[in-house]
Amino acid sequence: MALNAKPLSGMQDISRRAALFLLLFFSALIYLGNAGFPGLLDDADSSHAMVAREMLQRHDAVILYMNGIRYLMKAPLHYWAVAASYRVFGSNEFSTRLPVALAMIGLVLLVNAFARRFFGPRAGLYSGLAACTGAGFFLFTRIMIPEALYALEFTAVFYLFLRGWTGSLEPRRAYWGAALFTALAMLTRGLVGVIFPVAVLGLFLLATRGWSRWRELRPVSSSLIFLLVAAPWHILASLRAPTFFWSYFINEHFKRAVGTRFPPDYEAVPLWLWLGAHFIWFFPWSVFLPAALRNIPRPRTWKALSPEGQARLLLVLWAGFILLFFSLTFGSRMEYYSFGAWPAIAMLLGAGLAQAERDGQRWLGAMQSALALLGAGIAGVLAALLWRSAGVPVHGDIASLLREREIDFYRVSMAHMLDLTPQAFAVLRLPAALAAVALLFGFGAAWWLRRAQRATGAAVCMAATMAVFFFAANIALGDFGPYLSARPLVHKVQSQIGPDDLVVLYGEFDSGSSVAFYTHRRLLLWNGRYNNLVPGSYYPDAPRLFLTDADFLPLWQGPQRVILFVPAEKRQEALQRLPDARAHLLAESGGKAVYSNHPPPGLSAAGAPAPAAPAGN
Repeated sequence: MALNAKPLSGMQDISRRAALFLLLFFSALIYLGNAGFPGLLDDADSSHAMVAREMLQRHDAVILYMNGIRYLMKAPLHYWAVAASYRVFGSNEFSTRLPVALAMIGLVLLVNAFARRFFGPRAGLYSGLAACTGAGFFLFTRIMIPEALYALEFTAVFYLFLRGWTGSLEPRRAYWGAALFTALAMLTRGLVGVIFPVAVLGLFLLATRGWSRWRELRPVSSSLIFLLVAAPWHILASLRAPTFFWSYFINEHFKRAVGTRFPPDYEAVPLWLWLGAHFIWFFPWSVFLPAALRNIPRPRTWKALSPEGQARLLLVLWAGFILLFFSLTFGSRMEYYSFGAWPAIAMLLGAGLAQAERDGQRWLGAMQSALALLGAGIAGVLAALLWRSAGVPVHGDIASLLREREIDFYRVSMAHMLDLTPQAFAVLRLPAALAAVALLFGFGAAWWLRRAQRATGAAVCMAATMAVFFFAANIALGDFGPYLSARPLVHKVQSQIGPDDLVVLYGEFDSGSSVAFYTHRRLLLWNGRYNNLVPGSYYPDAPRLFLTDADFLPLWQGPQRVILFVPAEKRQEALQRLPDARAHLLAESGGKAVYSNHPPPGLSAAGAPAPAAPAGN
């Protein structure tokens, strides 16, 4: 039901301190509360964690290594932060995710400060809640990627610039601070860390015709500060690794963007899917998108905008440039590549919603009703699936109940959700029930609060609903653990791996990188010389980790014990290459398996191969 056309109240009763408390409470609860669980996943999650661990082991903060091989593709700041976390808290799941969790808390608070200063207290609170509880912000902080860090740095750059530009902060502090955070963004995300802020600010000066004020930016001193922070690591890395410039600047940045990176490992998500997914990444706040679009300054007003109008324009240019940039890059476009624009979108949504409430827009009630109906619909689907799975016995893990697809299907981040079958909900009963209750009653309560003219209460209720939903999603991710991580498998065989045993992974390192993390061992790779480790493997001092069939089979048939981990998608291929009489199955989990060339303890030396255990045992 639509609301009567009169302004809503609510934010006036919440002080700055109360708003900060709410945002700190939600962000700490969500991001710190979910940091220690579940286990690290294969692919980028554990692979990047291993880089940070090796940084500590080698006492080398300049050249990155992965599984003993030079890894010259990424900027170092995130790995520095995780390595520091490991030194303090040890190498575990919580310490791996701690830097991103703290970055998200800082981002939420900074978004609130940004929007509060230029759009008002209610807009600040709503913007912070959108950044804290938008679905994409949570989803893409479950793995060790630096998006949250450089989104925080971008937000600091634009906030400091705008404070200086509008005269609310002393220019040297503002512009030197912006230069500092631009340098940190480059150390976090590479060239885009400097290209994006410089391009967006350049467009802002052109749009507002403020180029005559360029001297206020202190370009010489600001550039020196940028170089003092950003240059040393790049110079040292270039001196110590002759191929660094090509690997880092040419191959990883330019050639990836146009789809010619060596070795090829990424594909571009289709543009229509990439753009459309942003409605999910900002759910539930994306239902208020019309409010954000209605308040974009028109071009004819750009020359004489108020500070509030300048802030809106900067947010539009910030988000628009990054979205356009990745819309035009056809070589590599993953869903989270636009993360650097998300704080701007969150503020546009928060400011638009606050303005629509002040104007008493009737359509807000309709959108809140639609959200409540959507929540009820999703809850109904989950309830039906739970009912259908009620009689399904659970033996082993979720992998046996999923519908597996071709490996290329999983290039989209949430593709594994499409593997779910009604039977799989037998394993997901707790998180599915928790999510259903949260969506049904949480969005229903938010609808009731908006009808009662309690707008701020409705927004806080939406945030609380998403907080509960995130905990349910994280529990579900843990249920997927045997499928997405080797941690359960490693725990089954950890006690059987001796210090003199060779630990081998079939295929590329990323496919089983959590094996390395949880065994604390450098892995030999059988038929795995491709993807990220290839460039560094050609250095003369690189360890000989890559085994062909001709290298591996003599080891397998020799006297030394070999422990072979095989990813689920490579299991049939590996078994075809192994001599049947020497393949003893030690354990399996999530479709993955561990084999040994010698019988496990308790089986005679001349014993037959271990029988295949039921999946998940």
